[in-house]
Amino acid sequence: MAEQLLHPLHHDTPVEDDMALHNKGWVVQRIGWAFMFLFLLAALLGLFGEGPLSSRTVQAGHIKVEYERFCRYEHETEITLESNGEDISTVSLPQQYLKKFKVSKIVPEASKQVASPGYINYLFEGKQNNNITFYLEPVKRLNTSGVIKINNYSVFIKQTIYP
Repeated sequence: MAEQLLHPLHHDTPVEDDMALHNKGWVVQRIGWAFMFLFLLAALLGLFGEGPLSSRTVQAGHIKVEYERFCRYEHETEITLESNGEDISTVSLPQQYLKKFKVSKIVPEASKQVASPGYINYLFEGKQNNNITFYLEPVKRLNTSGVIKINNYSVFIKQTIYP
């Protein structure tokens, strides 16, 4: 019986290798890896939220407007207004734009909010209103755009809101 265990086993049925199928699987796997790498790289660069591809800065006169072009649904985003020289006294946001965003807070707080045809006007009193930040929460998805009026300047912004 010990002699039987020492003999190698022989199979009559050969194992067939389908090298063409194996090579196709290898190619599909490498393409999948490439797509995953590109997706991860796009996410790191800000295509789906905060990052260099998403950050936008627009200059209108003495006022610089910074915002994220790509936002996430129900995830707070900011619009920062920075003036170099003059105080910001009025910021007007389009009502159509505000239908897709909820204003969480404004720093510093506006002294008044006044509605006008097509706009909500935020009035700021006093000196040193050189930096104003609007914290907004997207409440709808897809694309939105609008013209923000700051003092006598107009700035066009366009944003994409991802689910």
